[in-house]
Amino acid sequence: MNPRIASRIQQISQLASRPLKGLLAAAAFIPSVAMAADSAVFLQYHHVSDKTPAVTSITPEMFRQHLDYLDKNDFNVAPIETIIKAIQSGRSVPDKTVVITFDDAYKNIYENAFPMLRDKGWPFTIFVSTQPVDRGFGNFLTWKQIQEMSRSGATIANHTTSHPHMPEKLPGESDQAWLERSGKEITDTEQRIRNETGQDVKMLAWPFGETAPELRKMIKEMGYIGFGQQSGAIGPLSDFTRLPRFPMSGSYSDMSGFRTKVNSRPLPVTQQEPDTAIIDPKNLTPSLTLTLADGNYQKQQLNCYVSGQGRAELKWLDKEKTRFTTQAKSPLPVGRSRYNCTAPSMDGRHYYWFYHQWLRFTEDGKAID
Repeated sequence: MNPRIASRIQQISQLASRPLKGLLAAAAFIPSVAMAADSAVFLQYHHVSDKTPAVTSITPEMFRQHLDYLDKNDFNVAPIETIIKAIQSGRSVPDKTVVITFDDAYKNIYENAFPMLRDKGWPFTIFVSTQPVDRGFGNFLTWKQIQEMSRSGATIANHTTSHPHMPEKLPGESDQAWLERSGKEITDTEQRIRNETGQDVKMLAWPFGETAPELRKMIKEMGYIGFGQQSGAIGPLSDFTRLPRFPMSGSYSDMSGFRTKVNSRPLPVTQQEPDTAIIDPKNLTPSLTLTLADGNYQKQQLNCYVSGQGRAELKWLDKEKTRFTTQAKSPLPVGRSRYNCTAPSMDGRHYYWFYHQWLRFTEDGKAID
């Protein structure tokens, strides 16, 4: 049997074996060769409620509009494990593949989002911070609710125990102690999830989307996949210690932006400099240099933007236009900032996307929410 066909059959079998995914998801994972792709879009939600802070929320009505758009436009809503394994191994995935994720384990996921997803028979992932769940905080899920969604096919993944600013060190803390503390946040959470649900997928969503090279190296050695909160699609060239997801809350959840984002592609970045999000306090206007592979995008239409500053100057470093640098005009503020680079596809139907998150500490070395 052709190895590619055998691989497809195995994937379909795995999908059909899980309750929520069912036959609909299995059937959706049978693309024709012409409809195959090498990238997928991951969506990140927090609250699904009209009674929670807008900056981290999407209303149930808007969430329903998101799901209906995906349904009516023949998107393949797929389980996280299947898509990550396929892209990592170089296998194609169906065109228009989307993965739905939630961070923090808020109760309104169960109350508002879960019924809609269950009605459509679609898989989703919840990245759980276990401390609020274990302490019974009222606006968080209970283990009973998490177990019910797990039995229905939801993936339960890691969001650390206490949701700390992971790159931040405690006063006087050594690098070794910092990494040991950070590692314990992850391993303790994975153990709680394993005990309560039987799941052990070793996928981590960085709290606040914040990480550092040392932490990324650590989780890679631990066998984890890492996810951030930076925008962009996921492809073979993506960094699997800080994969992008499109945040879907507040003003970022409107339907116009949603349509653009779920139809996006990853800008094929083969190298970036620097490889860290942490801003040097001696250089508050950091430059970002990217090396690009060829692709179906218009290099002459490539633009980069700095959060709060608008369009940034872009300078090509070679005549073939494979390497460029961009930089903020003014100092980046304390907290998280971003450089966002996009280019339209050759036919103008999609955007190729790359987003780099920066993190500037306060003068006493603290990250802010």
